[in-house]
Amino acid sequence: MKEPNPDIILMYEAARRYEEENDLYNAIKLYKRIIREGVSWADPYLRLGHIYKYRQEWKPALHYNKKAIALSVKEREAWWNVGIAATALNKRRLAQSIWTKFGLSPNDYKGVVSIRRRFNNGFEIMWAKRICPARAAIKNIPHPGSGRKYNDIILLDQHIQGHHRAGYHRLPIYDELGIYKTSNYSTFSCLLHDATKEDIMDLHKLCLSAGLGFEVWANASRAYTPSTITEQPEYYVFDLPSQAELLVAIAAKLKKHALEALNNWKLISLKTYSEFQSY
Repeated sequence: MKEPNPDIILMYEAARRYEEENDLYNAIKLYKRIIREGVSWADPYLRLGHIYKYRQEWKPALHYNKKAIALSVKEREAWWNVGIAATALNKRRLAQSIWTKFGLSPNDYKGVVSIRRRFNNGFEIMWAKRICPARAAIKNIPHPGSGRKYNDIILLDQHIQGHHRAGYHRLPIYDELGIYKTSNYSTFSCLLHDATKEDIMDLHKLCLSAGLGFEVWANASRAYTPSTITEQPEYYVFDLPSQAELLVAIAAKLKKHALEALNNWKLISLKTYSEFQSY
């Protein structure tokens, strides 16, 4: 690959500064200008592929990452990004060929992971069951404002952004890259009154046996502030709280299924619930 001339390098450095300042309009314009100059250089293609991936614009993400690979076959991240974009576009043969290049079999990358979903100038840490290197099914009940639901299948990035601790488990956290398939579950919530830990576990078991999702929304994660800027953050789940009123969530395909589980729980626990709400 021929080394680009100094003017092209200066243009590239300016584009990188725009990108770091989140001025993606001017960054993209400069990267594309470099490409129009006919320079056989992978870097501007890599940067465009990176930008379009995080913008969830999958056709240009696939195009520019493939171009980067054509110019520099050793670009590992570009190969993986092709796999993500191909998955998002339902190009299954292409995606599988990429995962094969990484030595991944169909049973690899199917564990439990945590997902960071950004929304409303904040974020939520969710946990999910991985389906393949680029997809996972959400297995907790996200906050309604997040735009996600129980059993949604989402796309995920390959970079670990921290870790999520729950009991003896320490799960890697990946950023979400958009929805792949929306689930047919809806979200419901209510307040449990004077529920003990055993009562909560009974409701959880009832939901589980009925194929419903369940979560104690009062049992939120909190952020650990890194001691250095290079340290990855960790998020913690605490034990079930004991309080007079406890906010819980149920994921069900129909409202009557959620109410059936709650009413069965009332008979078993001799406790009550109120403020049932649909989202």
